[in-house]
Amino acid sequence: MNYRKLPGTDLEVSEIGIGAFPMAGTWTGEDGRRTGWPGVSDDESIALIQHAESLGVNLIDTAEGYGDGHSEDIVGRAVRGRRDRWIIATKVSPNRDLQPDVPDPAAAAARIREACEGSLRRLGTDVIDLYQLHAVPFAWALEAQVNELHALKRDGKIRHWGISTDDGDAVRRLRALGSVQILQVRYNMLQQESDGLLREALSAGIGTLIRVPLAKGLLSGRYFERVDLPADDLRYERFQLPEIEAALRELPRLTALTDGGGRSLPQAALRFCLDHPGVSCVI
Repeated sequence: MNYRKLPGTDLEVSEIGIGAFPMAGTWTGEDGRRTGWPGVSDDESIALIQHAESLGVNLIDTAEGYGDGHSEDIVGRAVRGRRDRWIIATKVSPNRDLQPDVPDPAAAAARIREACEGSLRRLGTDVIDLYQLHAVPFAWALEAQVNELHALKRDGKIRHWGISTDDGDAVRRLRALGSVQILQVRYNMLQQESDGLLREALSAGIGTLIRVPLAKGLLSGRYFERVDLPADDLRYERFQLPEIEAALRELPRLTALTDGGGRSLPQAALRFCLDHPGVSCVI
């Protein structure tokens, strides 16, 4: 495993980390439908995390919104007794329980503080290494929530903070209010819209985490020309979109990047991301 200094921090992270969304299990959404990842057991998830540690992985990314905190609970159980070997990243849903047209800065700040305390409890830790906004806050809440993130850092509850978004304008607004140290963006061989944002992060000395580097499985090497998924798979509706069908038609061309079979398509896809100068690591 190779490691990189995460810009803007004092942390050294494995180039390849774990995205813990699939470890959320299944849950009931706001529409009352069961969704998530059926068939993924907690024991399997914990075993995967601990095996990854044996391979040199030291970064894991989760969120309070993954299975309503269940993913964080799994991560906490997996790293119990070995917390010092891991860099834990998690995310807060900044707009939860707030009304977009009812400004209440105090409630907005409280949302961040209370969510952080909940994440700390589920993760079984005293400090979160990388704490990220999981959406762009409402405009009226932005300053209050950034101030609360600074307060959490002063209190030793979090080490570094940032945002998970592909919205460049939102990142610039956040930077105007405080020191954004972490940016999580979508980027892979099929979806390169965040290239400019990654280059801005490079210039600003912001560390980056790349989500969906395998395009939600499209670059896993399993799918060519069509994808057959059960209707209860979380990716089912997304994989029916016209742009996904277009991406599938591109996959045979991408196999040329495997060096004549010298490496797998997933290895080529990860290397594509890691070779971008603005990328710190993939999850």
